[in-house]
Amino acid sequence: MILGDFIPNQQTNYLENKANEILLDNFIEHPYEIDLETIIDINYKNIKVFYSNQDSKVIIKRNMAVIIVNDRLEYRKQREELAEEFCHFLLHCGNQINYKYNIVLDKQEQQAKRMSAYLLCPLYMLKTITIPMDTYCTIHELADIFNVTYEFMKYRLSLIWGQDLNLITVHNGEFYGNISIE
Repeated sequence: MILGDFIPNQQTNYLENKANEILLDNFIEHPYEIDLETIIDINYKNIKVFYSNQDSKVIIKRNMAVIIVNDRLEYRKQREELAEEFCHFLLHCGNQINYKYNIVLDKQEQQAKRMSAYLLCPLYMLKTITIPMDTYCTIHELADIFNVTYEFMKYRLSLIWGQDLNLITVHNGEFYGNISIE
């Protein structure tokens, strides 16, 4: 049984299409092939990536960009931040400092986070994940497959099912998404 059997059919949006285009243009078919540093290095000569002891950010000036990733974070979180800052470069222009505490800033952050989820955990790959007939397919296992954090995978799955899932369960061929109890 594959996870795609349980994923509802839905229209893709602009951000998901853009993320898929980047991956497919680089012939990426499997989660372990998603290497944003290589994609950036090969296809975006106007972007340089650095790891430093500071908050992650992208600095854009005249179609050139420097992406700084916080080197104090664990590897999976660094991947997520690199993806989000890369998405800011692709989607937004200008300096976010001008938008401090503004609805524009919130919208830009949500767009970059959403596109980074599509980029690191694309639906066309999620659909191919094989799961046993009677199992608990935890979000931790999916996070391991896509090399992202548990929280990031929860967010990605919430974009599909529209709820905050803690556990994916398959029993007797039926799919259950268990909502967190807090």
